[in-house]
Amino acid sequence: MNLARSLEDIHRLINRQWAIDSARLGISHSEFEYLRAVRDHETDRVCQDEHSQHLQDIVEVMGIRKASASAMIAKLEKRGFVKRVPCRLDARAQHILLTGKGSEALRAGEDVYRAAARALRAQIGGESLSRLEAALDTENANR
Repeated sequence: MNLARSLEDIHRLINRQWAIDSARLGISHSEFEYLRAVRDHETDRVCQDEHSQHLQDIVEVMGIRKASASAMIAKLEKRGFVKRVPCRLDARAQHILLTGKGSEALRAGEDVYRAAARALRAQIGGESLSRLEAALDTENANR
């Protein structure tokens, strides 16, 4: 089996896991990705006022259009997953931060990937997955 086919199989496994868990989670995979981007870059401190990124930073990190990001952040804010805090250095800008509810939803989404990893381990065997994990850890360390 080649790498492309293996990636396709892994992608399918994860999609199935999201389909199974999405009703319980209460968030879509896309919402999860936004919450992850907010959390992963909260500590970047792009401004001196001790808050995290602006919308433009999320756009750049995720490689998406600003209009799409704006709509999703508004949706996440309405649902109580994120909050916007005015930037003290730029009156036109707002920082985007996770709420407690957003952190809980993100953790639940991360559980989907842990479940997919368990299913993958059962499917391909622990030793093969351990070698893959070691290779990926090495690659991430070299970045």
